[in-house]
Amino acid sequence: MKKLLIALSMVVAFGTAAMAQQPAQNEANEQHACCKNHQTLKQADKPCCNEAKATCAMNEQHQQACCKEGQNQQKDCCKQAQPQHGDCCKEGHHHHFHPHGKAIVCMFEHLGATSTNNGWEQGGFQMERAYLGYQYQFDPAWSATVILDAAQGNNVSIDRVFIKNAFVKYSKNGLTVSAGIIPTVQGTMAENCWGYRYVARSMYDLYGYGNTADLGFNVKYDFCDVFSADFSMLNGEGFRKIQLDNDYLYGLSLTLRPVKGLSIRVYGDLQTQEHDSIMTADTTAYTTARKNLQVFAGYDHKYFRIGAEYNFQFASDYYAGHTATGYSIYATGKVTPKLNIFGRYDNGASKNNSILADTWSYGNNGQNVYFGVDYNVNKVVSLAPAIQYHITPDNSTSLYAYLSAKIAF
Repeated sequence: MKKLLIALSMVVAFGTAAMAQQPAQNEANEQHACCKNHQTLKQADKPCCNEAKATCAMNEQHQQACCKEGQNQQKDCCKQAQPQHGDCCKEGHHHHFHPHGKAIVCMFEHLGATSTNNGWEQGGFQMERAYLGYQYQFDPAWSATVILDAAQGNNVSIDRVFIKNAFVKYSKNGLTVSAGIIPTVQGTMAENCWGYRYVARSMYDLYGYGNTADLGFNVKYDFCDVFSADFSMLNGEGFRKIQLDNDYLYGLSLTLRPVKGLSIRVYGDLQTQEHDSIMTADTTAYTTARKNLQVFAGYDHKYFRIGAEYNFQFASDYYAGHTATGYSIYATGKVTPKLNIFGRYDNGASKNNSILADTWSYGNNGQNVYFGVDYNVNKVVSLAPAIQYHITPDNSTSLYAYLSAKIAF
């Protein structure tokens, strides 16, 4: 009888201990389920992982279950004790992409005066450009951009509105494809290095060597961090003349970035043009192909930026022997985080080897010197008091002083 009582006492004691441990086991199971299904329990995420941290450290099997939803699990998924959602365990630092867009608003204003033989002549206010558009990123690879360009004509009103850009772009694994009314690659790099489009257009654009936007497509591939190449097929007449014809511009460029901040680019294109009839006495000089060559080099440092470009155009107006050349050198120095000084020198020249010497001339012959100060009032407004000094081929001069403003957000 005594032995039987001892046996019953032991059973009762073990039963009591088991019942006392049951809530703790249930709590562990709940923690396990909480961590296993954490992506659906947002409010419990952080407590779940905080509690699971200690449990995972003590129980390797529980740790594996905690990260069960991911493949190639990283143990830090549980150990970081942070809210985790879905693919956290799969990649360790995956972030879900959310489609987003942004408005594009940019305006260029001028107030200037020109010095002549009769003294200073007031030029008045001028709104040179107003860009209005929208850019939308569908996913990490696909985006679309539409920008309207309103320009002031010969009178004081805004009488010209064009679609400056309207294109889709795909960019992934070093491959970038743009199609539609796209920014042209030959003008973009030099313009970005010059950096003061609201003061003056880059030489490539201002002197008529090409357009900053055109209808067509461009394919670019980054072979590595140092070397990239791109090919474009465009309408050839710019975004102001969107039309269907059999004339195209074919462009190819190579870009080198041998060291950080340094970019070297060589660009060439061939543009064809058909004419139903040629009303000229010099038909032997006529050609259906115009060719461009551009060489650019620029260096961007946190305290300064310098760049240079050389442009050569053969058969400028589709006549053999009509060539135009020009080079531009520019530099920017940072004085303070908000204040920069800049300078630029352009030199344009032309050559005429045809018998049409009396009827053809290149309007951009001569030299231009720009100098000014750029002040960033805030993130939206920039001001640049500047001067432009022009020297014609016959050595006559003119001086233009102006205040430029850029409003962009």
